[in-house]
Amino acid sequence: MNEGELSEVLAGFAIEGQLVAAQRQAGGLINTSRRIEISHDDELRPYLLQSLNTHVFQDVEGLMDNLAAVSAHLSTRFAAAGVQQSERRCLTLVPSRQSQNGLVTVDGVPWRLFHFIEGTVSRTTVENSRQAGAVGQAYGAFQRYLADYPGPPLVLTIPHFHDTALRFDALQASARRDSCGRLEGCAPELAFAAEQRRLAQVLPALAQRGVLPERVVHNDAKPANVLFDEATGEGMAVIDLDTVMPGSALHDFGDMIRSCTSTAGEDRTATEVDVDLDLFSGLVQGYLAEAGSILTLAEREHLALAGVIITYEQGLRFLTDHLDGDVYFSGVHPGHNLSRCRNQFALVRALMHRLPELQDIAAKA
Repeated sequence: MNEGELSEVLAGFAIEGQLVAAQRQAGGLINTSRRIEISHDDELRPYLLQSLNTHVFQDVEGLMDNLAAVSAHLSTRFAAAGVQQSERRCLTLVPSRQSQNGLVTVDGVPWRLFHFIEGTVSRTTVENSRQAGAVGQAYGAFQRYLADYPGPPLVLTIPHFHDTALRFDALQASARRDSCGRLEGCAPELAFAAEQRRLAQVLPALAQRGVLPERVVHNDAKPANVLFDEATGEGMAVIDLDTVMPGSALHDFGDMIRSCTSTAGEDRTATEVDVDLDLFSGLVQGYLAEAGSILTLAEREHLALAGVIITYEQGLRFLTDHLDGDVYFSGVHPGHNLSRCRNQFALVRALMHRLPELQDIAAKA
């Protein structure tokens, strides 16, 4: 998209000035993001402009209503609690000229514009326990300050997103179709998925017993969705709120374990994967420092096991996408999603092996 086309999009938002710079932002496998600089009254003002993927998010209006409601509640709560630099702690939408949360251009593409949170950086991984603790604190604060969210009810932007049993069923259906002829190459992974199917029943059983409350949660809680202060390293704002929906606190903490504590990223080979106990310790301490006061006993007792469950679920998703022809997760080489699946299943094994240690660390945090 050239500068003229971007200027036409920006003309639909309630801002004044001239576009002087636009830089594509790295990361973001689903939506497309650009840092925008607008010159107005001899001042440069930064914004973040995003176009939304309507293949993944079909109810864009509901998604944007969720984002606006949650962001407004967080802004109010942070300010009321006297949280320092509260204006940098949550996303702030720029309305369209029709006072809507976003706009749709004539080609049917939805767009939204945020005030850019300056002095922050993003990270796809954590390198030490301090960074892990910052991730835990950011998501813990996110959950705590949304614990009294009064409504309106949030839309399910991706229904059954963390329904692990449904993810297993989807995998079985993909294996039966074998639409891309890939079934023969992943028999061990399919067998492991079936062997661990019991993991899909753990959280639903707790919910049915009434000890796992439904909360407003992020549902994609990884380091890349936290903005860190450049100077202090503190986790400032939780971003990418497209999957914010009702769910379990354990969905988020499990995903934090999955994305923060592995000794290898998702793209490394399975034999190199283990659990970094120092990173786990930093993560759980940071998380409980913020969210510990709102958690039930059952939530606390299942923190470590949540990592096993969500990592297993992610492995199911990668394997399903491999069988379906890589239609959801983009890959950089043939078989990339199968490699990712193997990595996640190896992390499941490592987490299960270290589960007593992880539970002990969580109990003492």
